[in-house]
Amino acid sequence: MFEIFSTREMALMIWSSIFIIVALLIVKFKDVFDLLRKFFDHKIQIPLWGMFFYIAAITFGFYKVDVWNMILLKDTILWSLTSATILFFNMNKAKESSYFMPIIIDNLKAVIPLEFITNFYNFSFGIEMTIIPVMTFIGVMQIAAENSARTNADHLKTASCLKGLFAALGILIFIYVCYKTAIDYKSLMTVENLKSLFLPVVYTFLLLPFLYLLALYMNYEVLFIRLPYLIENKKERLKMKLNILLLANVNLKKLHKISTNLNFATYTGQEIKKSLKKILKEPN
Repeated sequence: MFEIFSTREMALMIWSSIFIIVALLIVKFKDVFDLLRKFFDHKIQIPLWGMFFYIAAITFGFYKVDVWNMILLKDTILWSLTSATILFFNMNKAKESSYFMPIIIDNLKAVIPLEFITNFYNFSFGIEMTIIPVMTFIGVMQIAAENSARTNADHLKTASCLKGLFAALGILIFIYVCYKTAIDYKSLMTVENLKSLFLPVVYTFLLLPFLYLLALYMNYEVLFIRLPYLIENKKERLKMKLNILLLANVNLKKLHKISTNLNFATYTGQEIKKSLKKILKEPN
């Protein structure tokens, strides 16, 4: 069963499990229960499972045209449970279309040779179990030193040393991986490896429409929850909702602008449609 996982994936799963167990022992049980209760709320679970079914539909389409096969099942599941789920829970931050551009850029970076080599060459299990916590520890300490340097300039030197150490270890690993790749390039340059490499990129591109609609829905929901506090009259509130839907439509930027600037003063004594158009015409 575990043969389908690389030594790096096994090491990551073990260290992640250790981290979760330690975190559960430190955090109060009540806090964990509250977090789980919120996670399993239908408002989260329905769109989350909607995303998984959307990914399953994409996978089925690829399977029917002989692009996807069972060899890619592990990569598809891991991507769905990690990258896709992280993107899902970050959609509340999306306020305009430009939010999605960094997602596209980050995924395009995955196809550069460095990513290709480091993703497909794994060290022995023992080395992977050692490298992951060491690199993570150095990275965390560097971030902590950089943050503390804002109040204590002396910590800037520490951050610089840690950054240099992190870079040096990365270069050594990269040189070794390049050497191993050069003497065993035939096993690396396979069709299945290329499919595995491009899978996260292609799936992320195809997931973007779903994520955009999810961000749109979340922004509409937040705005509509506020409306009863602004407009007591149900008829006027319904009229406001319809006008927002007509003017903002599927434009995330317009919706965010209305949501940010809409208050009691913007529509009191004015026509609703006129007041909303006024908001949209105002400079950012």
